[in-house]
Amino acid sequence: MRIKFSWETSIILAFSFFIIFIIYIAFFFPHVGSQLVSDRYYEEELKYQEIINEKKNVLKLPNKIKIFILSSGIRIIFPEVLDNIHGFFTLLRFSSKYLDVTRSFKIFRSSSKTLFIPKKKLKKGCYKLIIRWKSDKKKYFFEKNLFWLS
Repeated sequence: MRIKFSWETSIILAFSFFIIFIIYIAFFFPHVGSQLVSDRYYEEELKYQEIINEKKNVLKLPNKIKIFILSSGIRIIFPEVLDNIHGFFTLLRFSSKYLDVTRSFKIFRSSSKTLFIPKKKLKKGCYKLIIRWKSDKKKYFFEKNLFWLS
């Protein structure tokens, strides 16, 4: 015995399945949890214009920041035109937030414009280096991905 559907029956079945699908989405999907990267996402998004301006300040420097990965650690050399640098650096570890390193630093006018991160603070793997500093009433922001092998 073969069942034959007319086009009216097909339309009614299609609408019925569509309504059942919409009801399923309305009642079951709100229970699915979601997680943002940050709890204060909106406030951080509003402050992002500052970071854009700080990145532009880095691009305006006559000499670029130099980063050397050595067996004893990471050496960061700032441009010589900057005086009295103070700020902080963060090494974000992609695989574990417990391996992140954040430290503040100050480099005075008379000293060399070098920042050194010793290898004892680092574990083998990928890091994102973020440096934010202030010099001569200007703020700067620099970021770069690094891979530490030792």
